[in-house]
Amino acid sequence: MISIVIPSYNRRDAILRLLDGLDRQEGVDFEIIVVDDGSSDDSVEAIRRAFPAVKLLVNERNGGPAVTRNRGIRAASGDVIVGLDSDVTVDDAYLLSRVEVAFEAHPKAAGLAFRILKPDGISEDVERWWHPVPIDRFADKRFLTSYFSGTGYAFRKQALLDAGLFPEIFYMHYEEVELAWRVLDQGGIILHCPDLKVLHHEGKTTGRSRVQTFYKPRNQVLLALSCYPWSQAMGFALPRIFFQFCRAVRHGHVTVFVRAMMDAMRVARLQLSLRKPLQAGTLLEISRLREGVHP
Repeated sequence: MISIVIPSYNRRDAILRLLDGLDRQEGVDFEIIVVDDGSSDDSVEAIRRAFPAVKLLVNERNGGPAVTRNRGIRAASGDVIVGLDSDVTVDDAYLLSRVEVAFEAHPKAAGLAFRILKPDGISEDVERWWHPVPIDRFADKRFLTSYFSGTGYAFRKQALLDAGLFPEIFYMHYEEVELAWRVLDQGGIILHCPDLKVLHHEGKTTGRSRVQTFYKPRNQVLLALSCYPWSQAMGFALPRIFFQFCRAVRHGHVTVFVRAMMDAMRVARLQLSLRKPLQAGTLLEISRLREGVHP
């Protein structure tokens, strides 16, 4: 069985639209788990009224996407997790069936990265393309990758558990990066599958500005502390910190940048206690995937 895990926060209309589309899935047994992250709108009541069969979990306080996804994954009954953000739609009634077929065809695959399109169903969602190869050459191809977007993905549940799930200290941004690297470090592979498509309708509550000005520099530091050997951690973090500082100066948000660095220092002790540098072979594999490796 497949468990669909959806984090939701103040997107009542979007989540109802997504659930309506998922109700039309055919050819596979599945359950839907929605984890509401403390919404202040009436999302919870609306879901209960319109979709009583959905397993609905409600966080007592806002914990962020990583916390919310992890709660849904832990509660899942299926051995395959399909993760979708609440602001996507699924037009393909056989998406879940295609996920099942892809895992059967690639038994060594731990995860499948979906193709993320804009609402027109044609244009690529460039902002969510963090794969190690160029989007113009690889968007419509199947290849091995070191990344997946939380907007749309599928993983074997055990692979996620073995990798430690999403790093909750990140709150949001870069949590998919670390989890993908941990999956590779456990010996798994992640496959970009262009036939697994979702449409992304970015909502007003996505807070992209705060992501770019606060969470991005903060979490780049935390990622370096967590995943890289000391010999490489500074080489990863310092140029990025310098770039983010210059960007902050240019766009007038130096105060936010300073707060991000202070918060990174505040949680650094906890992050160091969780520190588990990637194996040398994993780092080499991540570099190799930039060449565009096909399964």
